[in-house]
Amino acid sequence: MVFNRAVFDLGPVFSGWKRVPDEVVEQLLTILRDEKMHSSALAAHVLNYFEYESHRLTPRQKSLCIGFLKAHGDQFTHFHSQHVVGELLEGDYLK
Repeated sequence: MVFNRAVFDLGPVFSGWKRVPDEVVEQLLTILRDEKMHSSALAAHVLNYFEYESHRLTPRQKSLCIGFLKAHGDQFTHFHSQHVVGELLEGDYLK
């Protein structure tokens, strides 16, 4: 759970930002591109970050996330990650 906490510490509430910086979004997407993350439960926690912070993401950041999920979302094999990918693609989080 230390990793989960570390991911959420990147949020504006803990960091004092008004918005999530582009670098945070870009680096989290880079982490998710690693093949080892596709079957890992840790990927779900990173993906949950985008749900939790969705209201603090810019339209560009949301577009990056949607593009990533459409291109790579089907590569995640862990059940929790698959669930979060579905929520992000079908829900209002990234709209």
